[in-house]
Amino acid sequence: MTEKPMSAGRNGSDTRRVVLLKSLATNNRFYTLVEPDSGLHNAGTIEDFPSGIVLGVAYPCLEDGLNDFAVIRTTFETLDYFPNDDEMRRELMEMIGEARDKLTSRLRELRDRVSDRTAHFLGTDLQEFRSYALDMVRRGYPRRNLDSMMKLNVFASVSEHEPASNGPEPLYFFSFRDPRIDAELSAGSARRFVAAMFDDILASVADDRCYTSRHVFDRDVFQKFIAMMFINYATTDPIFYGTHKADYGVSGEKAMDDTPLYVAVAKQLREIEQSLIRSEDASPAQPDARPRIEAPTVALSDVADNEDLILGPIASICAVARRLGRLDDKDAVEMSRVIMADSDMLVQELKARGILSSAVYDPAGNHIGSGSCGAVARAPA
Repeated sequence: MTEKPMSAGRNGSDTRRVVLLKSLATNNRFYTLVEPDSGLHNAGTIEDFPSGIVLGVAYPCLEDGLNDFAVIRTTFETLDYFPNDDEMRRELMEMIGEARDKLTSRLRELRDRVSDRTAHFLGTDLQEFRSYALDMVRRGYPRRNLDSMMKLNVFASVSEHEPASNGPEPLYFFSFRDPRIDAELSAGSARRFVAAMFDDILASVADDRCYTSRHVFDRDVFQKFIAMMFINYATTDPIFYGTHKADYGVSGEKAMDDTPLYVAVAKQLREIEQSLIRSEDASPAQPDARPRIEAPTVALSDVADNEDLILGPIASICAVARRLGRLDDKDAVEMSRVIMADSDMLVQELKARGILSSAVYDPAGNHIGSGSCGAVARAPA
């Protein structure tokens, strides 16, 4: 990736600042770092994001897609009032088609940029993201909990139309359209897994069979997007939710540089840039190439490509520890604390030995000493 050299101040420091920009081509918004003389301003627009720019995904990047979903779902409701008015129904279906095209454009860009490593989930542990997703695929998740945490009434509503599949505690299962995907990607790159989830939702959006009614649309498309948002919240450092009082009201006029959110975004984007530079210097392999480790030792030249292999088991252990920490049991909470502390020590030791890069996301680091081994998943207020 070729990047424009950073602007340096008198002391040689990086003088770029964080801006949240909207693409006129896709309506997606991403965080990025820009030069002071770039002419780009916070809450501004750009024709399209260049291929070589590093983009951050955090609040409100995914939430913007809810606007297109709202248009489709509301229009389906309106259709019910005009069962015999063909002209009105034709106009309403055109509205659904326009929103569908916008949603397709959004999701395609997200899928492609996540896959090619130009867009990065900020403060998110992708290994834990995959672990949560696979749990939802294989064991399901209580529908009422999803509705409660995401402040919606979608999962329960869909369940009411299909009581035969419920049981005492109706569960939601994220189901890939291609059942082979979860088996093929569960042991691969976590980034590829996330990109595959976007691709699966995109395929559902493109399927005409998903638009026969609001219920079918909710069941086959909307639930999947909301489930993915929930997983993102559950595996992201809460500082990136944008719910701190000082973060409210992003605009071009408001000074945002020193807000908790923008400080965290700036730090994370710079760490990602340095990690990408080290990856390019270390190995010419493709971003998602994952060579097998044939020996117990790890060659330093393969660090960037092997981080998924090393951090995967650690992230899974941390995910289990977080769940222990949420139990109403003193011993379980203490075991959770010990596991997280030891996991953090292991990651730090691997970084010190050069086996992991110093900028790699620590699955345990943000939770040590917090009194809880995991942030409660919740939607921004």
